[in-house]
Amino acid sequence: MKAKIQIEQIYEYLLAATLMCFCFAPKSISLFVILLVIVTVVQVIRKKMKFVFSPVLLLFVLLYLAYTVGILFTDHMGEALGYLEKKLVLVLFPLLFSFRFQRRLDLRPVTLGLVLGTIVMTLLAIIHATQLYRLTNDFNNSFGSSHYSYIHHPTYFAGMVTITLLMVREGAQNKWKGFNSWTLGAYFLLTCLNLLFCFSFASLIFFFLVIAVTLAVYFYKRLPRYLFLALIVLLPILPVAAYYGNVHVQIEMDNAATDLGVYVRDPNTVFEKIRSNPSGNQTRLLMWTVSTQEFLEHPMGSGTANFDDKLGKRLRDKGLADYAEFKYNPHNQFLQVAVEIGVFGLLIFLSIFVCYFRMAKKYRFGLLFWLTLNLAFNCLFESMFQRQSGIVFYVLLFCLFTVYLQNRKSPYQNDGFKSNF
Repeated sequence: MKAKIQIEQIYEYLLAATLMCFCFAPKSISLFVILLVIVTVVQVIRKKMKFVFSPVLLLFVLLYLAYTVGILFTDHMGEALGYLEKKLVLVLFPLLFSFRFQRRLDLRPVTLGLVLGTIVMTLLAIIHATQLYRLTNDFNNSFGSSHYSYIHHPTYFAGMVTITLLMVREGAQNKWKGFNSWTLGAYFLLTCLNLLFCFSFASLIFFFLVIAVTLAVYFYKRLPRYLFLALIVLLPILPVAAYYGNVHVQIEMDNAATDLGVYVRDPNTVFEKIRSNPSGNQTRLLMWTVSTQEFLEHPMGSGTANFDDKLGKRLRDKGLADYAEFKYNPHNQFLQVAVEIGVFGLLIFLSIFVCYFRMAKKYRFGLLFWLTLNLAFNCLFESMFQRQSGIVFYVLLFCLFTVYLQNRKSPYQNDGFKSNF
């Protein structure tokens, strides 16, 4: 028994090291996947790990197969094969995590790995931004967006620290060793710092949603009804403070409101606005518009890796030939999937979210709910599975939580398991 527990702990800390190093050295993921494969194969041979079929993990494999079928219609076979290589984790991780120890996975080492990894990532970001500030003497640009978050895209960086914060809260609630209110408070401040410097608009909205729901639930259980209602009225102070606390946040929110208002009044104006000094929001609206048009005309999909050609043609037809050369993605993963692999691929992708929301409800596991909601929300504004930062981080965590939950004897057994809603 002692040897069994020991190898399980080694496996858990290998998972922790995988996530930790991925945060600040994403290219190291290949090495850790190889190590995970070796450990899994050895333990399967030793009969310490057994195969357990999971329908929800099968959905990731089906999504990958949809992309594989899509290469039959590609005009760029080389790019399509590279596409499949980058998305191989959709098969590798579900397969690896289908082999499991009998004992339930411990999330504490994994959380420690993410905490350490995101701290190192933050320190590297601050060092990089400081060096840039010394050269430019421009604080707002040096400590902002991709200049600050140079390892990962700012939205992915923000997603990592937000999910890690929720895992730290899980540890504090369940009284894991080393996790308490002080740990949670310190990491909360770290998260606020990173979100302000990344100033990803979508990430800030999601973060305020988490805070609002958490505070509402907390005070609803502890305050008289009249005080609770007064608190709800005061909650808007948080986004207002963020708005006035960072000039980039102000600019982003003002531009978003203006661009959205113009687009709602007349969607076709996006083709005119984009011709002169386009903003990031106008770029998104443009790519959403042409992506939706392409999907509606080709609901079965346009083929894997054909995205740039199909949307480029539409942009050229609108007189935006120069803009088509940038080959922007749609900044929306749902549209990205729909355009490339059609309605069946989109249904598979949506099914992943439905299944994990249902699993979160079944096991009363708020952490899984927030992870699923975070990915779904970010997918509205970014093509989250088009970068390794997104597909590796989220698929790995989904697989980890699947193993963690399905290794429990029953959905509601009393083992210190608490809801994070």
